[in-house]
Amino acid sequence: MYSYTLNHLVQFSKLNEQMIVLWNKKYKIFNDEKIDKSSLFTQDDLKKLIIVSFLANSNARYTVEKLCAQSISELTVVTEFELQNFLKKNKDFSPLINLLVCCCFTYDAKSFDSILSICFKQLGIEECCVKVVFPLISQLAILLDTNSVHSAIKSFTKNLIRKQLHFLIKSTPYSVDNNRTWLLFLPENEFHDIELLYAHLLLKLDGEKSIYLGDNQTKESINECLNTINITHVFTYISDDYDKDKMKDYLAIIKKIYPTSTIFVATYNKLKEPITEEIPYINVNNPIMFKEYLDKIMTM
Repeated sequence: MYSYTLNHLVQFSKLNEQMIVLWNKKYKIFNDEKIDKSSLFTQDDLKKLIIVSFLANSNARYTVEKLCAQSISELTVVTEFELQNFLKKNKDFSPLINLLVCCCFTYDAKSFDSILSICFKQLGIEECCVKVVFPLISQLAILLDTNSVHSAIKSFTKNLIRKQLHFLIKSTPYSVDNNRTWLLFLPENEFHDIELLYAHLLLKLDGEKSIYLGDNQTKESINECLNTINITHVFTYISDDYDKDKMKDYLAIIKKIYPTSTIFVATYNKLKEPITEEIPYINVNNPIMFKEYLDKIMTM
């Protein structure tokens, strides 16, 4: 089982070291009576700390002393109840993202699904994705870069989010009242499909017709699709380190077959260098920016 240091607990919980030591000294939140920088903590220790912190800050009637005396299963039930009140009263969702992160650390799919389902219901799909889902993925990526979490945790989290988005796409009714058709794909050796699934869901919610090809699509596959159906708009996503020359080839194929099509290339960060100056495309680097463009397109 993976162990965490006191520094890890500070990093993940956003509590300072003195506070964590004090809580343990006064309320025995952990099994060890005395903790210091050499102490090691379990995944359950981390989870309990984050849940106690969330509940204590969410509602004044929850005291740290009473919370520390409860088991993780008891705290989880209280958290799901309190979460709805938290979403109504707060605009800073970082404590909520910490909760989801700790579910990932302990591979707690049930709690993760429950929390995220409540968020989608309370906030709405768009706001939940923009303010919770993508910041969560970003935070895990940062933690992964600092070697604070296993890469398996990030994969586990993405699969849980992917499952939620697939369910929402499948269960969302829609009707198309325009002549636009979107092509959604990831180029060869690109597998970050969360952004693509979100775009697919957003288009469906707005009554836009879209053809979803998914990840790792070859140039031959895109060429075949474009020669089979009429496309007016294209949405794709590439990582920061993706081969720009290879992406240029995809853009050239699209523009050759449909010269008037509008191409969106999504990236996590704004492109430092353009993919090409010869072929027009729109670089969007956050979900809000794409939604703003989509709203403009729908008014045309």
